Amino acid sequence: MIRKATPADLPAIMEIINEAKVTLKASGIDQWQKGYPNEAVILQDINGGYSYVYLRDGVPGATFAFFYGEDPTYKVITEGQWLTDNPYSVIHRITIKDAFRGQGVLGEIVEWAADESRKKGYSSMRIDTHPDNKSMQRALQKAGYTYCGHILTSISDMRWAYEKVL
Repeated sequence: MIRKATPADLPAIMEIINEAKVTLKASGIDQWQKGYPNEAVILQDINGGYSYVYLRDGVPGATFAFFYGEDPTYKVITEGQWLTDNPYSVIHRITIKDAFRGQGVLGEIVEWAADESRKKGYSSMRIDTHPDNKSMQRALQKAGYTYCGHILTSISDMRWAYEKVL
């Protein structure tokens, strides 16, 4: 089950995010190692209505931000190009609790987001990840995303950008 997050979900969301930070660091990936995302970012997502939690048997197993419309960090892409100029939806800050990894959770989330996007008339989805995050890159490709090039985050970190045409 996927539902919008509430402020009461903040501790569980931060537990999942902090677990991911430890896993990324142990893997030698400097993604999320500079204090981002933090509680303020997640509360902003929650208050904006675009923070979600994935639940299995009532247990939070993943979290992500999902919204529709232009993302300022996606305006400039280098070393490639977007597949479309279509209006798009975006998934950010997606992470899966270690105990839920390898169980198809990312695929379930992406399929849910694709269904929601189609319902709202969107025909494209975008997402990005750290260049060293090979497991996320493989998962995105498995989920039907195509690598499109490089983008810069709001803090000028380079990310690999992907798009999925629905």
